[in-house]
Amino acid sequence: MKRFFIVALLLIGLTALPSSSSSGDKKPDKDTKAKASLWMKAKTKLSQEILVGLTEGDFDKIARNAKGLNLVDYFEVIARAKTDEDYQQQARQFASANLELIRQAEAKNIYGATLAYNQLTVSCVQCHVIVRKAKK
Repeated sequence: MKRFFIVALLLIGLTALPSSSSSGDKKPDKDTKAKASLWMKAKTKLSQEILVGLTEGDFDKIARNAKGLNLVDYFEVIARAKTDEDYQQQARQFASANLELIRQAEAKNIYGATLAYNQLTVSCVQCHVIVRKAKK
């Protein structure tokens, strides 16, 4: 639980930092890239722990890390509120898949949790495709 409070405080701090790029810039500045990197590092670490939980059949670990992922995603969506509709749609799909993952972990359904995790990762990949296209 302590780890989630630390992550939450870190993310709150990141959203409070001013960004020197205007919303119309195509190329993000160094601050924006650093913030995105921190979001992705946190999300990657939590999703890796979810996979470990799935392979071990540890439903508490799955649920705990999925809830942490939910928290990180919540703050990231707030920080990126001015993004395009494609990104927002992927963010909604990610959140939906993650909530299903939590639900399945709490129900102790390993196959349902695995399917939800698969949907979560598909959402991640699709979002990154959209982000890479937007950078071009």
